[in-house]
Amino acid sequence: MNLKTDEHIAKLAVRIRRSDRKAFDELFRMFYPGLVRFAQSYTRDKATAYDVVQDAFVNLWQRREQIDGKLSLKSYIFTSVKNHSLNAIRKKSTITLDSDLTDDQPDENNIIPFEETSQNDLRELFSEWIRQLPDRQREAFELSRFDGLDHEEIADVMNVSPKTVNNHIVLALRTLKDCYQQYKENRKNHDE
Repeated sequence: MNLKTDEHIAKLAVRIRRSDRKAFDELFRMFYPGLVRFAQSYTRDKATAYDVVQDAFVNLWQRREQIDGKLSLKSYIFTSVKNHSLNAIRKKSTITLDSDLTDDQPDENNIIPFEETSQNDLRELFSEWIRQLPDRQREAFELSRFDGLDHEEIADVMNVSPKTVNNHIVLALRTLKDCYQQYKENRKNHDE
């Protein structure tokens, strides 16, 4: 996010601390879609993700007087959603994994026919490659690329140093680049 947006969020935090419902509603509308995606990356269930985000916002409103103007409200809400997500997973007692994640890794013989490949197919491939990243790499990558958090904010959410965040993102990008290179090589070999 840019400095102007960060300043706006800081102003919203001050207003929310003063029990301004309009400011709270604006913050909710600003972050809700991204937070649902973020929660779903943990819960693997959209309905649970919606509940988790709602709970996090209810918790924020209940604790609004404790909002620290010196800390990033954005980092706070993402951390809150992360913690609520982990609690939801614990409550279920059994984690339901997405069927894509439980399948064996694709092998060279299981390549998508290239004549059926389109831009949407490539998007789906990238989504699959992202899902296959190690959890911490995927989390850092998604927070950076999909939710627009900077390294400092991601470090707060993940409870690691900004350098560790950078390392996770670099490794994720390297893995995705390797997957894409493999895809291009397979496509080139198929076209010959």
